[in-house]
Amino acid sequence: MTEDSDEALMRGIAAGEERALRALAARHLERMRRLARKTLGSEAEADDVAQEALIRVWTHAASWRPERARLSTWLYTIVWRLCVDRLRALRTVPLEHAMQAEDPKPGALETLTRAGDLSRLAAAMRALQPRQRAALTLFYYEEMNGPDAAQVLGLSLRAFWSLLHRARQSVQQHMTSLSPGQP
Repeated sequence: MTEDSDEALMRGIAAGEERALRALAARHLERMRRLARKTLGSEAEADDVAQEALIRVWTHAASWRPERARLSTWLYTIVWRLCVDRLRALRTVPLEHAMQAEDPKPGALETLTRAGDLSRLAAAMRALQPRQRAALTLFYYEEMNGPDAAQVLGLSLRAFWSLLHRARQSVQQHMTSLSPGQP
């Protein structure tokens, strides 16, 4: 089977071809989940958001226009908006999540300098506002260019660069405050 283009897959999805949806999911699902996971901080919620995003792709495939946005940009926009909806909703933490509290004692890997840096980076990312987390995730983890990331977040390019700059500063300040040996 030859690899179909995103445009061909979307035409197939719009025509009701499940094979096309499966192929699109194989190509894009992990990146969709990663954005949701980094935005929401939950693997389970990221799975739910990615699944809901695929349902929206299935039901709205005919509305995607390749001349307006790349498919990845359109998909990230759907995921981002679903994440924002979840963050806005008032919700309680299920008891099963409360029972899975992390052990505060450092593990063997955390004793390594690199693990400590990654842990501080993760804490710094969690401390950011959701929109700042999404900007950093799209630009650095997903390697999305500025104009596409700005489109996903519904911002002007100038506003995106400003948001990204503030997010980087916040991460740097937070990591400095968490550095070992700092008061």
